[in-house]
Amino acid sequence: MNISDIMTVDPITVQPETTLGDAGRIMLDQRLSALPVIDRDGILLGILTDGDLLRRPELDTAPAIGWWRGFLEPETSADQFVKTRGRRVSEVMTEKLLSVTADTPLIDAVDLMQSHRIKQVPVMHGTRLIGLLTRRNVLAALISRLPVADDLIVSDDTIATTIEAAITQSHWAPKNMVRITVRAGVVTIAGPVFSDSERRAIIVIAENTSGVKSVDDQMVFVDSTSGVAFGSF
Repeated sequence: MNISDIMTVDPITVQPETTLGDAGRIMLDQRLSALPVIDRDGILLGILTDGDLLRRPELDTAPAIGWWRGFLEPETSADQFVKTRGRRVSEVMTEKLLSVTADTPLIDAVDLMQSHRIKQVPVMHGTRLIGLLTRRNVLAALISRLPVADDLIVSDDTIATTIEAAITQSHWAPKNMVRITVRAGVVTIAGPVFSDSERRAIIVIAENTSGVKSVDDQMVFVDSTSGVAFGSF
């Protein structure tokens, strides 16, 4: 999947001279967490995010700039003063941006967002902004692809075989000890496991199997060191 499949095309933008109040109202009215900032030629200059608005004297959240820091780091202190007290988008926006192109694989964009802890990435064509990829876009793509409960009839034997095959193919499950039985789409899982992580992962395998209506967990925890079983979770 590429970014072009799920990105917001032609996102709402503001200009650098837009007031913070106007930009904030747009974000609230449109339920946006970020606004790309472009000049009159459509060139991307930066992005205003809700994170840029957290440290403000109006909220008593702006960091204090003491005389000692101002003396040692006058340029940094001045930049921080503008960032936290500016009234125009250009004064507060994030200017150092990471960007992607429309044909960037989604997995690469998600890696970028996660590693840099950002919620949105501008999508560029040269110097032109053509879209915006947000976490909301990723969530919408996920929801549209999650399996939906339906009336598909799958035999109990097929369900059991599918679950057993998935467990066998995993690299972590106790393959020969978990017992799967299915009746009318209800899966019962029994047998020993050596951690709660294994238990939850096996349940997820069953839940993701077509035709499963519910899962009855009867697995028991076994201490891998002593071999002692401690009963069901």
